[in-house]
Formats: sequence, structure tokens, C-alpha cells
Amino acid sequence: MNPHIQHNNGASSQVKRTILAKPPLTPERLYEGRPILEPIADHYWESRVVLNAGSALIEGSEEMEALFKVWNLDPEQQNKLWDAGGACVLLYRAQGEIDPTTEMAPSYLGMAVFTPGLELVYRHPEPIMTPTEPFHNLGIEDPRCTKVGDAYFLHYTGHYFHPPSGLPDIGKTHICLATTTDFIHWDIHGPVQGDVNDLPNKNATLFPEQVDGKWILMHRPMDGKDAMAIHLASSSAPEGPWVSTGVMMSSYTYKEFKTSWIGAAGPPIALGGGKFLMMYHQGNRAFDGTREYDLAAALLDFNQTSIVQSRIEPIMRPTHPNEQVGDPDLGVDNVIFSCANFVWGEHLIIPYAGADSRICGASIVKDDLVAALENHLTV
Repeated sequence: MNPHIQHNNGASSQVKRTILAKPPLTPERLYEGRPILEPIADHYWESRVVLNAGSALIEGSEEMEALFKVWNLDPEQQNKLWDAGGACVLLYRAQGEIDPTTEMAPSYLGMAVFTPGLELVYRHPEPIMTPTEPFHNLGIEDPRCTKVGDAYFLHYTGHYFHPPSGLPDIGKTHICLATTTDFIHWDIHGPVQGDVNDLPNKNATLFPEQVDGKWILMHRPMDGKDAMAIHLASSSAPEGPWVSTGVMMSSYTYKEFKTSWIGAAGPPIALGGGKFLMMYHQGNRAFDGTREYDLAAALLDFNQTSIVQSRIEPIMRPTHPNEQVGDPDLGVDNVIFSCANFVWGEHLIIPYAGADSRICGASIVKDDLVAALENHLTV
């Protein structure tokens, strides 16, 4: 990988665009926009909102058989997944009631199993990770999952506080790692090593394969030089330590918004030969202080000096009621936010959170999206 990345934040990205421009194509909302997963009122840890799920696609019969035993699925559940030809595991962020000592609702990690078409089959009744460690004692947030060998690497935002003068200092975030082979039992590694955690950081996503013999991690620093843009880091091992290699790209600017920023969605999809299809989220703050989060797509090529070859920003905006109105205390209105995507057949399946309150799904023909990006090379 080129150690000095040329990003796409030149003159073209500084021209103020309109958010109203029609994209060349847009994903289809599955189930007419109805949620695929919602909160459960009598579960203390997920009674208010479920959101921002990472995903893992399970296809091999041997692995499916082993996981069905660990999950203790009944015959009907197993048959539904066998008939579907695979299983999608969603690892989702969940919040219940607000803790009066911190005035925040801690974020837990839940697990649910779907068909690859995002039909719910099994939902684990208890959280699979809890915010009890000091490095994530306010929340386990926004996980992204990448398979490495026989294990699944989950990079997530650890949200924590240290109380100065006896009062909580809210807002500290860093990139953390946990690994598993069955999604129920986890090895929690804590904050990743390397300079990516020198500043508050989040939105970490591990590429599915090495590039030029190096593992690549996307991340989004909250402070410092080129903050709130997508950066890259590299390592000789998938667990790190990580060395930042610079900003890859920043958000476009829009006349409708005071400021805009971007961060990774799910792990990029490998296209072969050092090329990747990448989905990402685009945050915007309007002049009246309200926010909007959109979905965007980019084509990456590590053989080129400028890695980002093209981008469609945005490709999907919150126009459905389930994306426009969130929980009055914990949700955020007008949000499409994804931490997951996987290829099933000819489609790219995109689980996403609607208004930070429930989980929905979308689908787009992968080759059509790649072709649209290849014909949309202005960055």
C-alpha cells in the first residue's frame, strides 16, 4: 500500500453541491421499509432502541451445523436457515433506560440470526457483551465484523469515562477489538494498540483481505488533523498494532448544510486485484442544528495513487417514516446508519439503523452499483 495516500479532498470536493441531486441508482428498502428488528420492552438492556449492527454471513454447512448447536436452535429454526442456504448474524447495539448517574443509556451488544434475506429466525435473549470493562463502561457501540481465518474480528467503539473531581467526563471514545468463533463466547482484547487511539476515534472497519501484504483498517478520528474524515491504518497482523497512513477521503460540502462528515459503514467488499466496493455513512448538520445521516458508496483501487476512484454521495437518504422519527430520548431523527453489508447472490444486502431506534434492511444489485461507480469517476 502506498504509504502516502492522495485523498480526494481537492477542488472538486470543496465545490458546494446540493443534497437534492438524484443519484444514478438507489438501494431498495426490504419489506417496504418495515423494521427487521425492534426493541423488546421487558428486556432491560434493549427496551428503548436497537441500532447500528455489524453482520457476518455464514454459508458453509460444517460451520452452520456447529453454530446451530451452540445457539441451541430448534429443528424449525434450523430448517429455515438450511432452506435459505445460509445465515446472517447481526451483532447489534442496544440501549434500555437512561442511567441517572451518567444521564446516558449504556450500550450493550445483542445477537440475532436471520436468513440472508434478513428474515428473523433466532434472537438471543441476553446481551452477548456488556459495558462493564473500564474501557467501555458507557457503551459497546457500532460494531463492524470481518472474518479472518476461522475467527470473527469485531472492531467497535468503546465509550468510557473517567470521573474528574468526582463527576463523569462524558464523551471519550476509542477503537476496541473482540474476537469469537461462535458469536456467544468472546475474547475481549480491549483498545487496539497503535497510534489510531492517540486521539478519540471510532468507525473502525477491517478490510476483508490484505493489500500488499498488509492488513488495512479504516477509522475516523474525532479530533486532530483531518478530523471527521475516513483515515487508513496498516498492520502486519489483523489485531494490530496499527500505524495510521493518512486521510483517505473527506465529505463533500453541501449548500443545504453547515457542515458534513463521513465514516465507514460495513467492511469493504473485495472485488479482486486490490479493488474494493465501500459503503459509508455521511453525516450532515443543518444551519438550524438538526442532523441528517445518509448512505453513500465509493470504489477503491489500491493500485492507483489516488485510492478513491469514484463515489456516489449520497446514494440513499432517510425518506421513510422509520428513518425519519426516532425514540424521543435516545434516537436521532433522519438517520440511515449502516455498520454492515454482505453479498448474497447478485445483491449487496445492507442492514441499517433507522433513526437510531430500529434496524431495517436494503438491497442493491452489486454489479449495477459497481458499474454506476465506474461510470461516475468524478470525485
